[in-house]
Amino acid sequence: PDIRSRAQVTLVGTPLTCERFLRRDRGTYGPAIAAGEGTFPGVTTPLPGLYRCGDSTTAGIGVPATAAGGAQCANAIMSVWDQLKLNERIVMPV
Repeated sequence: PDIRSRAQVTLVGTPLTCERFLRRDRGTYGPAIAAGEGTFPGVTTPLPGLYRCGDSTTAGIGVPATAAGGAQCANAIMSVWDQLKLNERIVMPV
């Protein structure tokens, strides 16, 4: 209940904030697709080896859509099993 009094930093973001700092047209997120008239562009491109990722490639906004777009891109490049093998090689500093 007292989260506001305990917050050390508070930032307010509006569509104008997104337009200015993220260079989003009118502060919008994702591609402009009318309902029922198209699909999201996905992660592949006509150029071999060039992929797209981020919140403009899949449904949703913000961090969840960006993470999903990154996961879809990784899945387009290699299998989930190969990704898991690579994750095992990651060593976190102690």
